[in-house]
Amino acid sequence: MKVTIEPQPREFIGRQPPVVRRRLREALHAIERGDMFPEPLEDELDGFYKVKLEGHRIIVQHASGGDGPFFRVVFIERRRLVYELFGQILGLE
Repeated sequence: MKVTIEPQPREFIGRQPPVVRRRLREALHAIERGDMFPEPLEDELDGFYKVKLEGHRIIVQHASGGDGPFFRVVFIERRRLVYELFGQILGLE
């Protein structure tokens, strides 16, 4: 399944040390290959999915386009901050 990356996740990945950057990219490629499956989020974040990767969380959204379904990577952050910051971006907090 195709994976697209929004600006915030792209910038976040670019700021990481090489080892972390490589692991994040490997996780996104695993989603594309179907080797890794995002888990659905609940409550206010219904419709979004998470990928757990060590101390980070990748937030994706399932979407459809002219080429079929795909995942949009909408947010990446360290595990302890991700849900609070993403909720603020969505205007939930």
